[in-house]
Amino acid sequence: MTVTDFQQKRLRCLAILPAPATDAHGGDEIVYRRSLAYLERTMDVETCHIRSVGKLRRMAGILGGNPPEATRYISRGNRRLVAERLAAGGVDVVILCNEVTFPMLPSVKRAGVPVVLSAHNVHSIVAATDPSRLARMLRPCAVAFERRWYADPYATLVLISQGDRIGLEAAGIRRQPVWISPPGVPPVVDLPAHATLLREAVITGSYGWWRKRRDLTDFCQPPGLGVPIFASDDNALAILGDEAEDLRTQPDFSWSAGVRYGLITDAFLGGFKLKSLEYVAKNCILLSRSDIALEFAGLPHAEEFVRITPTKADMIATIREISAQPEAATIERFRLFKQACVERYDWDRCLAPFADAVRAAAESLPAHR
Repeated sequence: MTVTDFQQKRLRCLAILPAPATDAHGGDEIVYRRSLAYLERTMDVETCHIRSVGKLRRMAGILGGNPPEATRYISRGNRRLVAERLAAGGVDVVILCNEVTFPMLPSVKRAGVPVVLSAHNVHSIVAATDPSRLARMLRPCAVAFERRWYADPYATLVLISQGDRIGLEAAGIRRQPVWISPPGVPPVVDLPAHATLLREAVITGSYGWWRKRRDLTDFCQPPGLGVPIFASDDNALAILGDEAEDLRTQPDFSWSAGVRYGLITDAFLGGFKLKSLEYVAKNCILLSRSDIALEFAGLPHAEEFVRITPTKADMIATIREISAQPEAATIERFRLFKQACVERYDWDRCLAPFADAVRAAAESLPAHR
């Protein structure tokens, strides 16, 4: 097959994913669905789910020098599953979706199939920014994990944020090219002309990850935020207790009623805080304990509506500050910020680099063509 013929053929992709979570509505699952659906427009995509291992094997994985979150799928059974599927043929390129699947890379290399590593987190950043001393002590494990997998020149690397690229460089991993393919913005809620600035806060998203639950628990320490908080995740509501109301039981709640405050209580960085885009789409000013400003840099009025508030006291002060501003002018500046954010994070625009990376990987091994 000539290079031209190969470039024109419909690629056959095998996406290796973690087995679906019980609540498959978190940020990772959204990115999987949207990314693979985008590829299916021009490629044939097959999925293969690897299975989670038990606690003892995870502990062995940690003792073997892996970051805690990356041990969930390390097993001979999973490597054999991938190897057997590749031995059957019919695959032009493999996509390892999420860094927890990266230990499957040796099986792909032995099969001689091009591969894309699609990372959702850089765990050395998670460890470095985590408030726990133990978590920070585990950063060398995360760096070693990333140098082993993310730095492998055999693979094509896709990251989910500019922050992750900078974090890899800090870990000593400088490779070119690296594709950046962030998530896109969810469906946008209209902000009508009569919208007002509401003294209400919301917490959305899934709280199945122990780090998120721990940081939300820390956020719940007194004093109270001073404004009503609405949440919809059962784990989050259990932690928030009397400080929050269940959004699902509020029949009169409307995202288009005005501009609220969207809370990101994670104290750690890593990946892309997908809920930040959800908040903007749903007309919320961002109050984040972790520094997410880089992903919004350059957008009009980003410094006003993406606030880094490491403590609850910072959040309280920010709400008071914004509430004291002339309302109509604040709403109009938010409209400009929101529109620019929606344009930057259009799903098709965000996923185009991901598709480019898959094509580049498929063309990277002449012998495979």
